[in-house]
Formats: sequence, structure tokens, C-alpha cells
Amino acid sequence: MKKRNVVGSAVVGNIVEYYDFGLFAVYASIIGKLFFPDTGSELNQTLLAFSVFAVGFFMRPLGGIFFGYIGDKYGRKGSLTISILGMAFSTFAIGILPEYSQVGVLAPIMLVMIRMFQGLCVGGEGAAVAIFVLEHTEGYRPGLMGSLVMASNMVGTLLATFVAIIIAKFLGVETEYWRYAFFLGGFIGLIGLYMRFSLNETPAFIEKKSNNKLVKNPLKEAFRTHWKSMLLVLFLGGTTSAVAYTIRAYLNVFFMQVMGYAREDTLFLTSMALFCMIVFMPFFGIVADKVGYRKFFFTVCYTVIITIIPIFMLLAHTSEHIGLVMLGILLLGALSAAICAPAYPYAIKSFEVELRFSGVATSWNAGNALLGGTTPAIATFLTELTGSPIAPAFYLIAVALALIIVKFYTTHGTHKHKDSI
Repeated sequence: MKKRNVVGSAVVGNIVEYYDFGLFAVYASIIGKLFFPDTGSELNQTLLAFSVFAVGFFMRPLGGIFFGYIGDKYGRKGSLTISILGMAFSTFAIGILPEYSQVGVLAPIMLVMIRMFQGLCVGGEGAAVAIFVLEHTEGYRPGLMGSLVMASNMVGTLLATFVAIIIAKFLGVETEYWRYAFFLGGFIGLIGLYMRFSLNETPAFIEKKSNNKLVKNPLKEAFRTHWKSMLLVLFLGGTTSAVAYTIRAYLNVFFMQVMGYAREDTLFLTSMALFCMIVFMPFFGIVADKVGYRKFFFTVCYTVIITIIPIFMLLAHTSEHIGLVMLGILLLGALSAAICAPAYPYAIKSFEVELRFSGVATSWNAGNALLGGTTPAIATFLTELTGSPIAPAFYLIAVALALIIVKFYTTHGTHKHKDSI
């Protein structure tokens, strides 16, 4: 199977899975109204919905452990196939859930349980697809290849937003129509499953298996010999996901409930931010290959610290100053693309092949859970607490600073590897 076909099939499956996972964020405000009791504050109901959104992320490390073991012991292909099947099932299940008005407290309980299963499944995606693609391309422009995988994550979220726009345009914003988007997610998940069956195992894994170099307990070995790398990748994944989920999840709440935009305008602005991020991603992947993805990544970290407050100040303008808002969206999309583009090859290079799936999937997803998946809820809470629309910027600064500190601690005095996979 040609490498471009391998990359294409893996990336398409990734788009499908992140469409399913991202739908929850797109419909967070509606889900908050339908699955939780009326607290007198729409923002509080949305905060509850984002808390459930974060629960999915807290299951991702367990998914990383489970699918990492499968990927390192039995092959990358099998792990990716199982994860997309589970995601298709759970997405369809959310679409048929009864509401709080129908079954009371059982509604949020069932929602949390299914979201937990979704989080478990997506723990076998994302970084796992990046491993699959980079091992197949064998060191060919890892920054670009990693950025394409990361961009496909965003395409999935953008697709979820487009579906929401189409449903709102042609069917209206009435609450029952949101279910159609989840039914569609379950269906296209089965298409992604079919595509996964056509994939070949990676040459790197086949070589380790044929030479009997697989490890009995890869996660235990990774903790024993690469604990500093796991700590670094935890904060690496957490920082990139915190910035990314500011766009992928929080902007919907920011524009609609904080700034008072209409839902259709909010979806348009969020789509533009995602589109900018996707377009810039391959460009910054190429730049990272030119200058070295480690050096480039931390240059962008410092840029986040310097620019994120002015960017939020631009976003906080009303629709009367839409030009300034669009400038803020452009800058936030570019900044997010720059920090995400080199992240996967950086993380993957930190582990040998026989430990890679377990080491990366577990630590990356732990960072996503602790720092990334909580971003929408934390941003909403900070805005509610302070009354300031720029309050979320300070959380992103804190996360970036934490990564820089951890990077200095974990890499100081250690040997630096070449930028290759």
C-alpha cells in the first residue's frame, strides 16, 4: 500500500473520530439545557455540560493505557480499528439519550457514562494516528506529517461545526434537531472503520516484532526508563490542547454567552478560527522541519505568553468592530497552528518504537485531561468569576509557563536527539 494512501486513510479516520468527539463541544449550550436542571443561569448549565466534556478527557489516559498496550503488543492497526468502532457506537448512543425533563437525574448520569466511554476510545486516536503515519513515512518531513495529522483533528471539529450550521440553517435551532448530527457521526464512524481495515501495519512495528524485541510491559518500562520524557510529553500535550480547545470548544461560549452574538454568527466565527488554524498548520509544519521542531515549538510557547492577552482583547470587541474581532481570530488561529504543528513529532521522538504507543498515548492523553479538556470549563469559570472576557488568557499563559519550566527540568544536561523519527 502506497504511503500517501496510508496517510490518507489514517487521516480520514482521524477526521471522523474527532468529528464525533467534537460534537459535544459544538452543542454544549443545548446539551446543558436539556440534560441538567434549570439553575437560573444558562452559563452555569453550560459549565455543567463542559464539566461532562472534561470527564471525557479524564478517561483519555486510561484509553491511552489500554490502546497503548494493544498498539505496542499486537500492532498499531488493531488499536486504531477498535477505537473508531467504539467512538461510532458511543456517538450514536448520545443521539438517542432521553433528556432531564423525561428521566430526571438519570439523564446526566447516562450522559457522563457515555462520554467516559467516548474519552476511552479517543485515547486510542490522535497521537496514535500520528505514530502510525510517522512510522510509515519513516522520517520524511516529520513536522509536516505531524501537522497534517493535527490538522485532521481540527478538520473533524470544523466538520462538526459545519453540520451544526447546516442543521440550524435548514431545520432551525429547536432542541430536537441536534440529535441528527450525532446520528450522522455514528454512521460516518462506520465508514471510517471500513477504511481502517484496509491499512497495513507500520514497518517499524513489524521489524521489532520479527526480531522479537517487543516489551512484555511497555508502559511499566516507559515509566521506569523514560519518566522524564513522559512528564515532558504530558505538559506538551496539555499545552497544545489547552490552546487548541480554546478554539475548538470555548469560543462558542465566548461569542454567544459572553459577548452576546447570535448562534449563527458564533458558529461562523468559530469556523473561521478553525479554518485559519487548519490552513496555517502545514505551513508551520514545514517551518518546524526547517528550523528544528523543538526549537520552533518553544519559540511559539514564548509567543503565546506575550501575545495571548492582546489577542483576547481583540476578540472581546462587539460586532460593531467586527474587523478587530476577525483580526483576533486570524491571530489566534495562526498561534494555535504554530504551537500544534510540531508537537506530535516532538512527543513521538521521545520514545523508542517498542515503548512509543504506550509512552506517548498515556502521557499525551494525561496532559489533554489535566490541562486541555478542562480548558473550556476553566475559561468559563474564570470569566464568570471575574466578569472579564480576557480572563481565559491568563490560564493559557500559566500553562505555557509550566511547560517551559518542565522542559528545562527534564532536558537540562541531557543528550539532545536529532529531529528525526
